[in-house]
Amino acid sequence: MNSNNKEHQLLKKAFEIIERDGWEKFSLHNLSKQEKIRYEDLKFYFKNKNDVIDKFSIMIDSIVESKVNLDDFKISSKKDNLFELIMLRLEEMKNFKISLVKIIESAKNKPLLLRKISGNVMNTLDFYLELTSCYENTPLDFFKKNTIFFIYSFTFKTWLKDESDDLATTMAELDRLLTLSEQAEKKIKTFFPV
Repeated sequence: MNSNNKEHQLLKKAFEIIERDGWEKFSLHNLSKQEKIRYEDLKFYFKNKNDVIDKFSIMIDSIVESKVNLDDFKISSKKDNLFELIMLRLEEMKNFKISLVKIIESAKNKPLLLRKISGNVMNTLDFYLELTSCYENTPLDFFKKNTIFFIYSFTFKTWLKDESDDLATTMAELDRLLTLSEQAEKKIKTFFPV
């Protein structure tokens, strides 16, 4: 097993512990005991407890990237491409939903943890905007980055409550918000050509 596969396996086990015990009680020591791996060896994968959150986001992003066809992106609209990427991300996180809820609940009282989570999401969305060629090297790029964060945040809240197998409610919300964003961008370009 290569180190990447081992890291992903450890991340999944970490999130099982978080689902069972919550974020507050989770520790790398608990993970090392459960997985029968020396704590010193575990530190090769995770520097500290919060590092698990960073590595989880990177893992999900790598899975999403492996599932998209960039050639298809060239013949699809930017809105459709962003829709596909965000929905793929949410689908990949489906089995971790309870753990994510527990982490977010803990983050409400921990500004540094909340900042870490927000930073990871922002990095992901920045990557998605690059991947879909949404950036145009204009002042609108700042608007796009903040707008997609807003869209993702609202869609994520909908997804947390969406118990349907096909995530129809989540998809409808994401489509609605991306459409509004697309319309707003067109209006801005009309009044302020860039």
